[in-house]
Amino acid sequence: MLLPRTYAERIIASGRPMGILDLHCDLKDYVFVVGGFTRGLKDGGVHGLSDWPKQHYSGSVPAESRGLWFRADVALHYAGTEGARRSGMLRLDDFKAGVDWPISLGRTHPTLVLTYTTLENGDHDWLAWYISDEQQSAKVIMVSVVDEQTPRLAPLAEHWPLRELADEHVVVLGVGSIGSHACDALLEYGIRRLTLVDTDRLLPHNFARHRSHPRDTGRHKVFSERDRLLDWDPGLDIDALNVDVIYEADVLRPLIAEASLVVVALDGVSARRVANHVARRARTPAVFACVLENGAIGEIVRVASPRLGCLHCLRQHLREHGGMEPEATLDRDYGTGTRHLPMTAVGGDLGLTGQFAAKVTVATLLTAKGYADQSLPGDHAVLGLRPVPGVAEPFDVAHAGEIKWSGMPEARADCPTCNEVEAVSVAA
Repeated sequence: MLLPRTYAERIIASGRPMGILDLHCDLKDYVFVVGGFTRGLKDGGVHGLSDWPKQHYSGSVPAESRGLWFRADVALHYAGTEGARRSGMLRLDDFKAGVDWPISLGRTHPTLVLTYTTLENGDHDWLAWYISDEQQSAKVIMVSVVDEQTPRLAPLAEHWPLRELADEHVVVLGVGSIGSHACDALLEYGIRRLTLVDTDRLLPHNFARHRSHPRDTGRHKVFSERDRLLDWDPGLDIDALNVDVIYEADVLRPLIAEASLVVVALDGVSARRVANHVARRARTPAVFACVLENGAIGEIVRVASPRLGCLHCLRQHLREHGGMEPEATLDRDYGTGTRHLPMTAVGGDLGLTGQFAAKVTVATLLTAKGYADQSLPGDHAVLGLRPVPGVAEPFDVAHAGEIKWSGMPEARADCPTCNEVEAVSVAA
């Protein structure tokens, strides 16, 4: 039984010993939602105080029922709780002795009953009961008092720094397969403010790996993602921008300068380089996420420390030290166009890469706030998704699930992005 807290408080405040419950029922799954109540057996009903029963899936279920609620003796709740712990039940007569059972009900008993009692510390304890006329018994069933307005992640507040993350602003460039999974994970970590940037539309082949629903086919990804995430938690602060990272960099610059961190899940060398340059110049940390080698390897690059190089510096370093040239594969789209790759990157692997990027993002933000347990072993992570032999270091992961960490090279003297940062620093 699900009891919205608004009705729980009103039942207690009524001061009456009992009344009738109006219930929305799903008889297939045995879910019962309190959608109203009466003060006593003959008084008018109290309804419409909470929208939660209407929003719950059972609100569309036509089956409705009625039950009773009672103010109960503490001893009845102790007995009921102990009976439930032992998978037992109470005699119906013993249950009636613990409440103000009206004689007017005669022998016809309601199937569902809700009781509350006041404990010694002043808290109110609720139990739900299944009444059996045939067995003349009362058995405790599961009941949950639902806080209609409580933030979704509130149960984590004592164990995770939700307050510290709530004010952070993360910009996500690219909300495709990797970006959409990253958004989910960011919200689950406690980020509440996101700005989504993308120009692509959702097409039929996207849904093998994207978080959006096929009913959004044809929509711009940013608007579909915004609505999907707000459906998960309407209290989020999410902005969606249909902005081209390359050709509308002037829109991007002030946005990234104000952000706490940028997650870059873009395809294409040019778009990633622009994001790298703008984020570096704004001195905003950036986390780049992609898959390489036809989806066999995931890569996360963090550009955060001004003492170390940027994405461009890393790529130059890898080329000069015999590493592979990963950027070349990022300019070919998945799909069925003239430039395409086969559908080789599996949705779960893309999701893992996006979730790992979210973890690196959150760890970066929390480390800056003094959470030493969130410090990372490096700035460049390579994930083994479907390892292939013969790949150069540091991409030579040998096993699926393996993660190789390494550091970023120093900023290069010939890097236009890092030199730009240095020039701004000297001028300041």
